[in-house]
Amino acid sequence: MTVTAASVTLLDEVLPEFDVRSRHARRVHAPPEWVAEAVETIAPGRVESLLFRLRGLPVPPGSIRERLSRSAFTVLAERPGVETVAGTFGQFWALRELAHMEAPTDLEAFRSFDRPGWAKGAISIRIDPLEDGSTEISTETRVRCVDNAARRRFAVYWSIIRILSGWLRRDLLRRIARLAEGDA
Repeated sequence: MTVTAASVTLLDEVLPEFDVRSRHARRVHAPPEWVAEAVETIAPGRVESLLFRLRGLPVPPGSIRERLSRSAFTVLAERPGVETVAGTFGQFWALRELAHMEAPTDLEAFRSFDRPGWAKGAISIRIDPLEDGSTEISTETRVRCVDNAARRRFAVYWSIIRILSGWLRRDLLRRIARLAEGDA
């Protein structure tokens, strides 16, 4: 599979150094415009909604962008129809996660964040056209811990949720692909 996009992503510009990275991708048999439309209109999945409720988090309605912004994320960089990057600060391992998260005011605040015992996380959704007319959609999450104490706590948290987090991302990509390919 040959991706015809630029090698440097917006996520590389937003969070080039990280402690943890999780990337998932899927080929979609639809043009990039249809995939972009599917990203903008995809509703939360049943399992996603259930997991949010189990963690005591509200399930925000709306597009992915709206759900992120209602969950203490800020869109930090965007190329419409190509890539969107959102970021947050948090102690993601806390039992009441949302109470321990803060939305950055802007990209500069995100880059300069250095509160001890905390981490910053960024997520991207990227759409790349492929030579055969199909599209690759990917999501990547990166986390950078501010200090060793946060790194240790995050490592325990990540060892517990990593598999489920990956499953949720793959499910999101599957649902986006089905929606986009349904337009074909």
